[in-house]
Amino acid sequence: MSGGRLVAGGVLIAMLCLAAFFTVPSLMIGWQADYRTSVAETRAVTLEDGSIVHLGAQSAIKTNFEEGRREITLLAGEAFFDVVHDVARPFVVDTRDLKVEVLGTAFDVRLGEDATEVALARGAVRASAFWKDPTKSELLSPGDRLTIDRQSGDISIEKLLPEDIGAWRSGRLFVVNSSIAAAVEEIQRYHPAWITVPDQTLANTRVTGIYDLSDPDKALTALVSPFGGKVRSFAGMGRFVTRF
Repeated sequence: MSGGRLVAGGVLIAMLCLAAFFTVPSLMIGWQADYRTSVAETRAVTLEDGSIVHLGAQSAIKTNFEEGRREITLLAGEAFFDVVHDVARPFVVDTRDLKVEVLGTAFDVRLGEDATEVALARGAVRASAFWKDPTKSELLSPGDRLTIDRQSGDISIEKLLPEDIGAWRSGRLFVVNSSIAAAVEEIQRYHPAWITVPDQTLANTRVTGIYDLSDPDKALTALVSPFGGKVRSFAGMGRFVTRF
């Protein structure tokens, strides 16, 4: 077998293993979720109290409105919450490492591979990290985006324009000082093929921009081409981002 065929075969095996790796967690999320979306699908859900949740692509939530509670667990992906005010029943969103509590407001929560983010469009929210001091929390103002780095546990807050928060609802990916790897992770949820960036220098490059999620291949090219990145397709199953 030629070297080229060996490489192609190895890549195909890697892609199949990667698909299997992600299938089991996806099935588990499916069993837990009350609402979920698939690749490139977004959905607006009206909850029992009238609050509206906009689910991004490949996202899932679990709800609990029993005994006067208003609790949502973000299981995967991203969701924008437009919450009906109810002073007697705080609205709580949990992720694997972040708790957000509000009375009435609009905010976005994203559960990424390496970080969790909450960004406030209007109103006020109180966010606390599970693995930090549970008594310590951050009160966010409109335009604030809080990010928890899952590896280091570090928490950072930066300012965005409130109108740019949740831009994905209109088909735009808006990133500010994001790594290319994190932006690719977002584009992946709108792309049917697997995407990988094996070049760590390129993957860690920081970028700010707006990208069209309605054409994920175009968005991917626009994201990496300013840094010498090229998008290569493999048998329609994968996209490899390289600098050669």
